[in-house]
Amino acid sequence: MKSTTLIILKRITYTLLFVFFIPNSFLVGQKSAHVAVDKVNSTYDEQNPVLSPDGKRLYFVRSGHPQNEGGVIDRGDIWYSEKDSLGWSEPRHAGSTINHKGLNGIVGFSADGQRIYLINYSDNTGTIQSGISMSEWVKDHWSIPQRLDIRFFSNASEYLSGSISPDETVLVLSFKGYDNYGNEDLYVSLKQDNGAWSQPENMGIAINTLGEEWTPFLAGDMKTLYFSSNGQETTGGRELYKTTRRGNSWTSWEQPINMGASINTKGTELGYFIPNSGAIAYFSSTQNSQGFGDIFSIKLETAELEVQKAAQASNTFKKSFEPSIPVVTLTMQVLDALWEKPIDALVKLNYNGNEVEVNTSEVESIEKKFLVSMPKGSVVKVEIQAEGYLNYKETFTASAISQRDDSTDGQVEGFRLTPKVIGTKVKIENVLFEEGNAKFANRAVSLEQLDDLVTLMEANPEMEIRLEGHTDNRGNPKLLKELSLKRVDAVKEYMISKGIEANRIQTIGYGAEKPVGRNSTDSGRGLNRRVEFVIIK
Repeated sequence: MKSTTLIILKRITYTLLFVFFIPNSFLVGQKSAHVAVDKVNSTYDEQNPVLSPDGKRLYFVRSGHPQNEGGVIDRGDIWYSEKDSLGWSEPRHAGSTINHKGLNGIVGFSADGQRIYLINYSDNTGTIQSGISMSEWVKDHWSIPQRLDIRFFSNASEYLSGSISPDETVLVLSFKGYDNYGNEDLYVSLKQDNGAWSQPENMGIAINTLGEEWTPFLAGDMKTLYFSSNGQETTGGRELYKTTRRGNSWTSWEQPINMGASINTKGTELGYFIPNSGAIAYFSSTQNSQGFGDIFSIKLETAELEVQKAAQASNTFKKSFEPSIPVVTLTMQVLDALWEKPIDALVKLNYNGNEVEVNTSEVESIEKKFLVSMPKGSVVKVEIQAEGYLNYKETFTASAISQRDDSTDGQVEGFRLTPKVIGTKVKIENVLFEEGNAKFANRAVSLEQLDDLVTLMEANPEMEIRLEGHTDNRGNPKLLKELSLKRVDAVKEYMISKGIEANRIQTIGYGAEKPVGRNSTDSGRGLNRRVEFVIIK
């Protein structure tokens, strides 16, 4: 919950920054090559411009307007302005079909302009969900947006933005995933042959920082990417950057280049967009605006000149920003310990000072598997809670090696939760004793298993258990019963030494009375020599 709270506070801070914006009259000697788009801007907040493929409509997001679906407290609705011989018209609200009471925005269009891709959507219950949706132009209006099937998409932030390629096969998204480096990172998802979209993949450390990477725009050449960041080498707040793809990889990029002083200011620049014409670019800025954020345009040759200057200046430090970090990608799953079936659970991961929360109920897969990437050797602390199950804690080391450019570890971490039901019986694996006595045969292995039970008891302080000891049938029944009791007493003594209260643990020795395997075979006798615990409270 800690990381979620921080995200919300940061968003509130970001909104309040607009309140203290400096009016035009106080800006003296401000030099800029970009110009405000006539009639589009207002005293409200305008951001994230996207031009329709035919160049006749300029769409953007406006927040704080009373006509928005959520009124003046609405985080942003889609508006548009139409172009004629006199310029841009007064903006109009884009309608309730493609707007809801949450944060709205346009990801992009199909090449013919008949399909529009949007951030977030309203489900059948009217609940706003994070994700990408698509709407089609039918006669004279947009259809009800339909959610895109993006494999394992889950956003831990309230913020989302993105860009879609002109051929509608590549999505570049900004959100907080499980393997992010900071807050919102840039991810890529590719359209599959069956129409679904691949699991979003982090686009790498050359682009993503400990800060926030927002409003990506993938150019028509499928190689050039523009985005806003507050984690790069900035001169102000959020600034616009440009980078190019290395080869055919979507996770290997050149060091981003600052777009220069003709665009970036001490304010916040977002949503760089180049229309099909290629003559000008659009973006939003909070500097030198009428109100909060305003929409600006700039001739591309001016912007590109600044980019080239920045590129020449940046070559001396480029390599220092491109460390090679071995990364492990783990496939994780939460299972019922008895039935080996996936369950809904809240998973909290803590590694290298990072805190990540995953709610598996939001994983759109029957198997409920999800991926987490982290530096090799990270010590990972896991806490899991699920309704009807005992709390779970574990610490492990992420040791598998994977380079992010082609991460295919295949390592699976399965977390098995015990049902919180009185009478539930669980075998304690690999607790071995020397033949004929109550001494641990392999102390290191046995105590490692018992430490897991201690951790379980610590995570569930109200739980009480009964330890049950069992043997095979080789020997005197009375002595076998005594031996099984001595063995579970040894387990209890160890748990008490680790801080578990004695009154939370009962013991009983059954000897050979309750076999689970055949005593006529070595394997069967091995199954019968066991220690189990039963939940009694």
